[in-house]
Amino acid sequence: VLVAGLLDGSNPCAFAVMAFLVAFLFAVRRARWQVLQVGASYIVGMYLVYFALGLGLLRALNLPGQPHLVARASAGIVIMLGLVQLKDGLSPQLLLHLSMPAPTWNAARALMTRTGPLSAAALGGLVGLCTVPCSGGIYLGILGLLAAETTYLVGVGYLAIYNVMFILPLTAILLLVANRPTARALALWERGHTQAMHLLAGSTMLALGILILAWSGPGLLF
Repeated sequence: VLVAGLLDGSNPCAFAVMAFLVAFLFAVRRARWQVLQVGASYIVGMYLVYFALGLGLLRALNLPGQPHLVARASAGIVIMLGLVQLKDGLSPQLLLHLSMPAPTWNAARALMTRTGPLSAAALGGLVGLCTVPCSGGIYLGILGLLAAETTYLVGVGYLAIYNVMFILPLTAILLLVANRPTARALALWERGHTQAMHLLAGSTMLALGILILAWSGPGLLF
């Protein structure tokens, strides 16, 4: 749960929006404390929405009464998403991409221009909801595992911990880039390493899917 949450939080969608948001704030001459305030609001909004989404999915996965079957189905979806992520890393020109939808990017840009804490929290919530195509396979895999191996209440506790790990990379980035040169360097780095991040996410999803299949019953592997 800890490692998966950390890797999920290191996804290209969340990184890109944070980089653009901080760069925009500096472009409109916001002070460092304002950048930190708006960035923190963005992270809180993302945490709340991503956690709420996880609660709903965890409840849904606990309903059928066949937790191991649900875990195996989740593992199959995670593996397929992982293969698409690997494709994005190796051959991004091919069709079928896991990325934030274009309308979401347009809405995100509109929210960025308002530069206030409330609009930043709304932006974080929007990205938290729509970042699922980027790395949601990791989240789904963990949710399937929690549904199979824990009670709902215990799963909620693990889910809260997962989401703390999810926002740690963004928190670290916010603290690092709260100055103009570092923010500019992060934006350039993100553009140059997008494919590597897709490869990392895809490899993680494949490993997690195989682990869940093995955990929920070795018979499914053959």
